[in-house]
Amino acid sequence: MWLVFSTLSIIFYMVAWILFTKRNVLVYWASTSSLICVTLALVFEYKMVLDWVNLEDWAALLDVIPSVFPILTSYVLIMFLANAILLSITTKKIKFKEM
Repeated sequence: MWLVFSTLSIIFYMVAWILFTKRNVLVYWASTSSLICVTLALVFEYKMVLDWVNLEDWAALLDVIPSVFPILTSYVLIMFLANAILLSITTKKIKFKEM
């Protein structure tokens, strides 16, 4: 499930950039949806690990977590920074339009 939300967050981010190029105000909704999907991906990843701990499946934890952790960390950092940059650029453009 966390892979689904990861993919959705990337799709929402691409939609936000498309809306940004068309100067649409819905950029905020798409970017916020992307950040929500990033959060849900983290929650479902945590749930998967919790299920393995409850089942005492230490082999699965030892096999998966060391390889998934750096990928998931870089994914979260990239998505947060990308959305923050997109929202700051959009906010600046809207403020300049109002003046």
